[in-house]
Amino acid sequence: MRENSVAGMKAAIIGFGGMGQRHYQAYRKNRIDVTAICDWDNNKVREVIPQFPREGIFSRYQDLLEGTDAEIVSVVTNGPTHAGITMAAAKAGIANVLCEKPMATNLGDATRVIDVCEKAGTRLCVNHIRRWSSNYHRLRDLLRSGIIGEPRHYYFSCGSTGLGNFAIHFFDTIRFLSGSEPSQAVGFLDRTGTLNPRGSQFVDPGGYGIISLENGARFFVDTMEDTGVQYTFQIVGTFGRILIDELNDEWRIRARDESAQALPLTRYGTDMGEIPFASDARFDIVDLTAKAQQELVTGEAISATDRDGYRSLEMVIALHASDARGNVPVKFPLAGEDLARDVPIG
Repeated sequence: MRENSVAGMKAAIIGFGGMGQRHYQAYRKNRIDVTAICDWDNNKVREVIPQFPREGIFSRYQDLLEGTDAEIVSVVTNGPTHAGITMAAAKAGIANVLCEKPMATNLGDATRVIDVCEKAGTRLCVNHIRRWSSNYHRLRDLLRSGIIGEPRHYYFSCGSTGLGNFAIHFFDTIRFLSGSEPSQAVGFLDRTGTLNPRGSQFVDPGGYGIISLENGARFFVDTMEDTGVQYTFQIVGTFGRILIDELNDEWRIRARDESAQALPLTRYGTDMGEIPFASDARFDIVDLTAKAQQELVTGEAISATDRDGYRSLEMVIALHASDARGNVPVKFPLAGEDLARDVPIG
């Protein structure tokens, strides 16, 4: 990390819950000075950072934006406010905005965010943090080299979490790894009705579904409320398989050896030897967010753009749209009434 290129720059954070505090730690890691923090609960800032200057603490983001000279602003509030705050930051002349997912809770607002930022010249990054993971970059290179043949099947499973709260990250990850766009989706929402822990105003049910990709691969997702297990991610190719367990830092690749790759695929019992893949680093949200921050302020190409944020949100909306229509396939890109379909993700 080129710390000297960003040291001394100024940042502001809007929203100081758990993730906002991680953004603060990431700025400190980069030696970027956080000069302003906004949260409706000022005491939260004072409790976490007792030494933080009182004049830099705000209750209203409008007041923060009016007076800040920060080169970068992190938007780390709850989902329904992301679009409005990001557009306000762009209109206030903020050069760089790092927005947590989702960038909006409906596609119409997401489009407006993109337009406002482009007109203002604001560089907007959506914090899909796996885009900065060296493990995932190495994995993408291996997939392109054909280590498991042609990837045909992606599968994400997590116990009891919202499609927009967590699965949305892996909607972005399959686009990153596959280089392909979604073509259609079939979705089923969970109707258990457990209240969102962030508040009853947020409604982001789990569910399951299939998203077909333009290259013929399939992505299966399951976040139903009938399990309470750690998440896993699996990639299956024509003659190999990759299992990823991020929380336990386990990355396992198995594939037929070269002499067996020409055998018929119906010989599904063919041995698959393990291919070594040593993790570079445990999954660390602060470290990955620091890389996103640095990329923005140094003017590098943005790894997770506003349009990447739009496409991951579009997959969440598509599963909701399919469920609302009786679980029929929904084609991409979404249009018409689906552009206004709102999912109040926390």
